[in-house]
Amino acid sequence: MSDEKALQAWYELLDDTGYRTDSPDAYHNALLRLAEELLKNDVINASGWMELKTLADAAYSQALEEAISTRLDDPEA
Repeated sequence: MSDEKALQAWYELLDDTGYRTDSPDAYHNALLRLAEELLKNDVINASGWMELKTLADAAYSQALEEAISTRLDDPEA
């Protein structure tokens, strides 16, 4: 896989709202694992890794907030 496609795959995973909603922990771990792989394969540098980690952490926080909000709105959900 080319470097560009590998990085594109990371962003596609980031945008996978279904995965994020259904399994926030697994989603976050997958993003971090893929970012580590990109760093290890020199697709990104340490600064790029930190940027991806920041985006992954923000998406994870948003997923948790949405899950809590949904649970509060509908305790049976």
